[in-house]
Amino acid sequence: MSNTQTTFGFKHVGFRPGASPDYQLSTRLIASSNTTSIFFGDPVAKVANTQYIAAQTNTTAMVDGIFQGCFLIPSTGGAPVYSPFYPGAAGADVTAYILESGEALFMAAAFSTNISSTAIGAAISFHTGTGSTVGGGFSGYTLDQSTIATTAAIATTLPFQIVGLYGMGNGNGSDSTSAFNWVVVAFNNQRFNSLTGV
Repeated sequence: MSNTQTTFGFKHVGFRPGASPDYQLSTRLIASSNTTSIFFGDPVAKVANTQYIAAQTNTTAMVDGIFQGCFLIPSTGGAPVYSPFYPGAAGADVTAYILESGEALFMAAAFSTNISSTAIGAAISFHTGTGSTVGGGFSGYTLDQSTIATTAAIATTLPFQIVGLYGMGNGNGSDSTSAFNWVVVAFNNQRFNSLTGV
């Protein structure tokens, strides 16, 4: 069955074999002056020379983790509220939650054409996309199959590594021979797996 195009960002699905499960989320800050939305499942990175994070849009740069919601004071004032996404405005700096375990595994959809099993082990980057402000506030990011790389000079800069394909039954995303299939990835160029400081 051919896949239907679906976007949900990077969905946490488990940990590498042998790793101890670690479901603890880390807290970071989003600057209240940040006018760019961050959606549930977006890759995020530290803003250089600050204490803040933002959605990572540089497709060949390090990521810190995957955004998992936030507590914010609405720009109109009031008590802090939980939101699965950062709307691009707040009354004060925002407490964000990210999953940054170096052993975490995530599932994401291919951007356009399919990603086949021959790509397992290769590094890959993402395609940015706008998330949804309804429902769970899910990310619009996908995996960009045009960036698949196996040469070390390129692969070391890409944020993710392909570790498997989604193959659960006949459901959406499980057909690896058609476009928009779903793929399991791990961090590659990530804060805890890099010697580069920011």
